[in-house]
Formats: sequence, structure tokens, C-alpha cells
Amino acid sequence: MSVLAVGRTDTMLWDTISSAAEPRTVLHLPAVGQSIPISRVLRDAEATAAILDGDRRVGVLMANGEPWLRGLLACARTGAAAVPIALPGAFGSGGAYLNHLHRIIDDAELDTLLVDETGTRLLKRLDGDLMGVRIHDITEATAPGAHRRNRTRGPDEYAVIQYTSGSTSAPKGVALTAANIVAGLEVIADAAAWTGDDCMGLWLPLFHDMGLFATLVSLVHGTPVCLWRPSDFVRDPRRWLAECAASPTTAVPMPNFGYRTLATAFRGEVPAEVDLSRWRLAFNGAEPVHMETIRDFTEVFAPNGFRPATMRPCYGMAEATLMVTCQPPGSLPRALTVDRFQLGPGDTVRAVSENSDAARTVVSVGRAAGEMRWRVAESGRVGEIEISGAAVMGGYLGVPDDEQPFTGDGWLRTGDFGFEHGGELYIVGRRKDMIIQHGQNYHAEDIEEIVRRFPEAVNGRCAAIGITEPQAEYIAVLLETPLDPDAAGDLAADVESAIRAALGPGIARVYPVAPKTIPYTSSGKVRRQAARELCRRITEEGALA
Repeated sequence: MSVLAVGRTDTMLWDTISSAAEPRTVLHLPAVGQSIPISRVLRDAEATAAILDGDRRVGVLMANGEPWLRGLLACARTGAAAVPIALPGAFGSGGAYLNHLHRIIDDAELDTLLVDETGTRLLKRLDGDLMGVRIHDITEATAPGAHRRNRTRGPDEYAVIQYTSGSTSAPKGVALTAANIVAGLEVIADAAAWTGDDCMGLWLPLFHDMGLFATLVSLVHGTPVCLWRPSDFVRDPRRWLAECAASPTTAVPMPNFGYRTLATAFRGEVPAEVDLSRWRLAFNGAEPVHMETIRDFTEVFAPNGFRPATMRPCYGMAEATLMVTCQPPGSLPRALTVDRFQLGPGDTVRAVSENSDAARTVVSVGRAAGEMRWRVAESGRVGEIEISGAAVMGGYLGVPDDEQPFTGDGWLRTGDFGFEHGGELYIVGRRKDMIIQHGQNYHAEDIEEIVRRFPEAVNGRCAAIGITEPQAEYIAVLLETPLDPDAAGDLAADVESAIRAALGPGIARVYPVAPKTIPYTSSGKVRRQAARELCRRITEEGALA
């Protein structure tokens, strides 16, 4: 039987989390040595809810921590739509971020913007005019009844409005009802076979769908959460894993690059006290999954108790309240080696040997999770992935019906290409990341996979961008490396040679850039439009500005 309560839809999440809270339902913050009972977070959220009473939509601009969670629960208490807002790490300048913030405030018609110390410092630094929205620092003490307003507009029809990362276009508001979220959490819990003994551990930002809904899965089942900030992981992945291993964590969600970062950081020297035998779930999603990363991570951490079947490749998106497919419990990750030149729309997928010049390894992301459904073209052919289920959004906020990404029979077009094999889904790339050069289809991910084989690439950070000019068309490849200019030039030549050997002559031009230069979204996807602008600057100016 579902643990999720049935009742008023505007407070469904609040009622469910409140009724599920037990003494062991605790928010652990290992990096700062704090453990806060969820019952206390709920009590404090009641006070914040009084401040929000009368608001219809509330922005949440905070770093990971108790205030973020309290703000979300306060929205759930009043029936206001919570609008998580990304911190500016993925934006190239303060001006670009301020424009992004203005767009969300206007698009979502925010009444209030909840901030913490991080959000307050950020807004002061931006020094921008945010007219029309009330700003409230949730960490400041508020006298009882202060700022209370009588409800004037009633609860919103949505529980969360999750803005997409904008990797290929301007961010859009994924409008999720409480029913969508309840269904989505059940899908994740079903795929995870969640039990009362589990604990979710994550460093992902709570403003990202994978971080947000992974946290809620634990809370609606009355189980604890171990929460870190993304900076805890990025600055010192070795310390983060040591803290995670010492915590009650049994399940972790991470993008592929997170596992790659850990495998690199610990290769050859994993301390014995880093015991991963408690981990039973390691969800790998939010970006393309690489078999090489899975093998490396398993090899490095197997002596410390990590079991191969713990790694669970999965596929999801904010529009589906996260999870669509997942490898079933107990199964080992698996992949197919296919012809990289036969992965365009309508192509029949052809298996090749691993030593073939055309070889590309594609990882299975499993079968449909819970009650979710997915489909592509006929078996064995590449097509756009379409999904259906109660967790799927009804549409993007404010987008006309005729511009919504739904088929005539109501399935959501995801914009991702993949194929079915043996009842499982294999993803080969995104529609907007496909590059057509000289009549041939190339997936950006396919080219980036070649680049990642070079150890001089910083954590495999690279971006393939299609360039069409009057005099030529080619694929520009940005490659982050700490090497000096001469060595970086040699590396670029070697990478071009590898791409030429795999894909043919005249396909790509490689441009080495400094670490942390390529624009990424909060979930680790390349922001293609911003990367294309960076390519333009490099080619026009001959160097980074």
C-alpha cells in the first residue's frame, strides 16, 4: 500500500511528511556536525508558513541546508507553489544570472523570494532591482505574526514549478501538481525498493530535480536524509566520501561525472575506513552514463565493500518528476557496442565488435520504473523517446497548448533519442545536440566520448558544438585542460587526430581552454548556446577575452 496520504491536494506533501515523521526521521548535515529532527523542521516551517500565508508562488534561492528544506515545507503547508532557483554557478557573469533571475520572477509571477545567508550575499553582490517581489531571509528571527497576510489568492494549482536547466534553450517552468509529485515519488520508491532502514545521502543541489525529489522520497517514507552542499563534494571529494561512508547513508544519487570524480580521486589509495558496504543503491543519472566510469568506480571501491549490482543506471527528467527508467534491483549494469554511424533517427542499430573503428558503447538505463511508460520507434531502430504516466507534467508554465511537447495521443516528447533492445532503453543523445555535417549525423555525446579518453582532459570536461559558416562547416570541440599553451596545443592536435581516426577527416577542430571555462548547467550538462558563444569568441579573438 502507498505510504502517501490522500487528502487535500494543496497540502498533500505536508500531510504526508508530517504523518510519516518518526524519531529516526532526521536531517543529518555531516559537514557541519548537525542532526536536526524533521519534527523540528516541520515546527519551524509552520512559523515560516504564517509569513507566506497569502502568497501563491514562492521562490527558493538558498544553498543546501535546513533553511532550504524549511522553505519548501512552508510552501507545502500553505499550498503555495515552491519555485526552486539555481545558484549562479552555471552562469558566466552576474549580469547573465540577474537576467535569469528576473525572467523566473516574471515568468512564475513570484510573490516572495525566500533566501538564506548565501542568497542575501548574492543579491547584495548583484545589486540589481527586483521590483515586484518581496524578499525574506528565512534565517532571520521573525516575531510571531510579523508580516502575516490574509490569504487573498488561494492555493496554487501547482506544488512545485521546476525550471529546466537551459542546456539547449531558455529555461522553461516545469509545472508539477501535488499529484504529479506523489506519483513521481512512488515511482522512485518502487524502483529503489525503499525500506524503513534506508537513508538518502546526497550533495546534489536541492534546486535540481534529482536532489529535490531524492530528498522527498526519504522524507515521505519517514527515513533520514544526509545532506551536503555541492561545494563539499567539489572541493574535497575524498573528505566527502569519508563522511558519507561514516554516515547512515544507504542510497546515493549522482550524475556520471560524480562517480568519475571519486574514482579518479581515490585511485590506488582508498583508506580502509572508507567502508561502502552499507551502500545498496548508487543511482547514476541526470547525464549520459558511461560504462568506463562504472567499471573504474567498481574496480576502485570493490575492496571497500562496493558491490557491482549497487550501481543503478537510470533515466529521468524534471518533466517526469524525475525517474522514467532504471535498472532493476540485483542486476549488473550492461551495455551494447554499436556502430556510431548508425545512430541517427530511423537508423537500424547495428552491433559491432569493441575493437571496431566505428564502435560506441551505449549503457542500458533499464526498464520502465513503477507505473511509468516509454516508447520509441520500432524495436532496434533509433527514435525520439516519448513517455507517459501520472508523474508526467501537464505542460510548461505559460506555454500555449499548441507549443507544448505532447503527441496527439498525449505522450510527452522528451527530445532524447534512443532505442529499445531486450525490453530496455538505450539513450544515444539529444535532438538539439545532434550535429549534421556533410549530410552525416553526429551526436555531440559521441564526439565528447572520444575526447574523454585523454587523461589530460580535466575530469573529461569538454563540449562538441556544430558550427556552420559561409566558408565551412565543422564541429568545434572545447576541451578543458590545465596544460600550458604549448602542451595544450599538442593535446588539441592529438585529440583532433583521434576524432579524425574515428569519424573521418575535416570533422572537428579542437580548442583547449582553461579549467572551469566551459559553461555547464547545475546538473552537469553543457549549456550549448553559451558554449557556442564561447567558440565564437575564441575563433574571432584568437584567445579568451
